[in-house]
Amino acid sequence: MSGRWMPTACLLLLTVSVGIVVIALARWNAAANQLDRARSELAAVQQQSAEIRTLRAALEADRVATTGRRADALAEIADTLAAAGLPDTAMRSLDEQSDTEVGDAGLRRQTLRLALTSTTPGELGRFLARLQADRPHWVVTRTELTRPRRGDGNRYDAGLTLSRTYDASARSQGDSRP
Repeated sequence: MSGRWMPTACLLLLTVSVGIVVIALARWNAAANQLDRARSELAAVQQQSAEIRTLRAALEADRVATTGRRADALAEIADTLAAAGLPDTAMRSLDEQSDTEVGDAGLRRQTLRLALTSTTPGELGRFLARLQADRPHWVVTRTELTRPRRGDGNRYDAGLTLSRTYDASARSQGDSRP
């Protein structure tokens, strides 16, 4: 009896082995397709991250000033006020609050306090929009509005804290002050 079952057992074993090989090949094929998709996604992500790095570098280039001199800051703020249609008398003062080192790359952060007098919310809005458009390296970090007099209509005194990052190594040789 054992002689009759031997060919049947071998045939069954062969069928099971072929089935296992077919299943393994199907899984291998699915894994190879998944690997191809993953490689394609990796290439797309690498391309997108390169684009992001390029855009960030361009943005940082716009946001890093080349000088930190107070006279240049005063000129930039005065030009922006004029471009926004505010009179020269709107700027009461521009005082330096701090000038600190940022990291190890030779960058510094300058913080100024700008006091505007008797401005309307519309004038302040025009100034802030013009500052953002023309001077992207200046960032407004604080805004305070106070009413100077009760009968002065819709006019306010504004205190703005502005900061900018600048490249300290780009200073002119004759400038002793950052």
